[in-house]
Amino acid sequence: MLSSDNNEDEDEIQATSVFGASESKDSCQKPEVGMEFSSEEEAYKFYTSYANKIGFRTRKGKVQRLSNGTIRKRFLFCSKQGFRLKKQAGKITKYKRKETRTGCDAKIQFSVENGKWAVSQFSQEHNHDLEDRRHITRSCTKTSEAHLIHTGNNSEMAMDAGAPKCPELCNMVWSTHPEEVQILLNYLRRLQVEDLSLFYAVQLDSDNRLKNIFWRDGRSMVDYDYFGDVLILDTTFRMDKYDMICAPFWGLNHHRQYVMFGCAFLLDESKESFVWLFETFLEAMGRKQPKTIVTDENQVMVEAVKVVLLDAEHLFGVWFIRQTALKHLSAFYSQPDFVNIFNECVSHCQNEEEFESKWDFLLKKFNLCENAWLNNLYLSRERWANVFHKKTFSAGIRCNDNVNVFQNSTSDTMDLSMFVHQYLKAVETQRSAELNEDMRCRETTKVLSSSAMEKQAANIYTRTIFNIFQDELIKCLSVAIEEIASDGTNATFKLTEEGQKESIVELSCLDSNLACSCRKYESEGILCVHALKVLNARNVFRLPDQYILKRWTKCAKDSVAEVEHVQKLACQKQQQMSLLLKKALDVIYKTSAFEDCQNIAMHYLDEASKKVEAALKTKKHRSF
Repeated sequence: MLSSDNNEDEDEIQATSVFGASESKDSCQKPEVGMEFSSEEEAYKFYTSYANKIGFRTRKGKVQRLSNGTIRKRFLFCSKQGFRLKKQAGKITKYKRKETRTGCDAKIQFSVENGKWAVSQFSQEHNHDLEDRRHITRSCTKTSEAHLIHTGNNSEMAMDAGAPKCPELCNMVWSTHPEEVQILLNYLRRLQVEDLSLFYAVQLDSDNRLKNIFWRDGRSMVDYDYFGDVLILDTTFRMDKYDMICAPFWGLNHHRQYVMFGCAFLLDESKESFVWLFETFLEAMGRKQPKTIVTDENQVMVEAVKVVLLDAEHLFGVWFIRQTALKHLSAFYSQPDFVNIFNECVSHCQNEEEFESKWDFLLKKFNLCENAWLNNLYLSRERWANVFHKKTFSAGIRCNDNVNVFQNSTSDTMDLSMFVHQYLKAVETQRSAELNEDMRCRETTKVLSSSAMEKQAANIYTRTIFNIFQDELIKCLSVAIEEIASDGTNATFKLTEEGQKESIVELSCLDSNLACSCRKYESEGILCVHALKVLNARNVFRLPDQYILKRWTKCAKDSVAEVEHVQKLACQKQQQMSLLLKKALDVIYKTSAFEDCQNIAMHYLDEASKKVEAALKTKKHRSF
């Protein structure tokens, strides 16, 4: 059965050009009814390659879906198909867009059966002149995708192997909003004058039109060194005016406040775009990979992560899952117990057997066994159900820990540079909040007992993390403990928390290493009530050093993170320079709010400069 919105123009993209199109001998073959392709991507590339050869551009158009959400039919149009909607044509904007549509009827329709995309309809009649592709001057080769990268004072055009360099930025055009693209790039260049470490990268399509863009400032690179173990990418916000995705990267700092690592504008949600984005992000961050990346539920994203972020565990954010569930299952949210049972499956199961039992109960109780969305969600359960990834470090991200940087933005009136400005305002607010919390951490933290461990934690942890730790410590009073096995070297305990299920803790008596079945330390980096109870029972009254995670401490930013990947590559000149730059920037950013600290930094930088000059003179004399 087709879904009720089967005539909706849900994926329309204005003036989309061919990208990554194959230039094989069949690329200019005229479409014929009955031709089959193995995927939507292959079908799309075939038609856009044909269009590129003939002399027109394409737009994705109407789509029909089955009731389970899968595509049944898809139209691709000539970019001049139809006419601009009256409400769009009548908008008052800074730059009035020229009407480019002519009501052209050229199109192709693909029908999907058993995973095969077959041409079911084809019309090749255009009511406008076609472009003479032989006489179009392009600064990039026909198959290359250019990445214009600006970092520091240098500008470099990174190309696919064998492709010539694009000499001038002004050759880049974005047919619908060229003035705004130029304003955006001018704005980023001005920001770069103020922040020499600001990085931005632009991806162009084969016709030099803007496809994707990413940027981050210098401070974000330093923050990522400290707190980039968990990386969150939010692709849920759309800029309606451009039909683009605004996708910020963020994480959590040592106060569990959000910290921004950069932002991107994406034209689509293709695998190619996400691969480019992740590659560019790593380039901007010195190739340091996160331990964990959290995204929305998106299979294309899964494939891109596998290609680029090889060392990262990939999770789906609980907030994304719940938002999508509300969209697909809104009728059930009014029914008693549905939300509670669904949330238990997501967050509160103790083991896999309990999850399977509750999931099966949910489907049967609400007659959802044939629900396509839930069945697809179940296949990816290891990425979103807490019971399956307890050992994955996620910094304790909660179900409501989603950062909406653009929540107050009016996306249909803001231009591209305004979105960047809005992002930078959010970054400034975040950094101000972090600085205030850093100052508060210098105050004496209130402890509730004479416990040596509590006093130790108060001195080490930030206020936010100490409060979490303190709650766990207090709960020890309501936990029953029973030693169920011991061989003199290792001991096993069963712990029963009031109103909760049993937990099992294994202790190595030689080095106080602990393993609790709740896996709180593995996922959050803070010892749980069960582990603390065992330490107390064994007369261990100080936190073992191996369980003090530096990212949660007051000294989390005392020095530039000496991460393993930098140490391994430190012998290479480029990596040495990168590490030196990060150390210098770290000092500079810390002094930004205090003039006396700036004077200290200036004094020692002057001293360092004099010593470097003296060392250079000595080396010069030796060379003669």
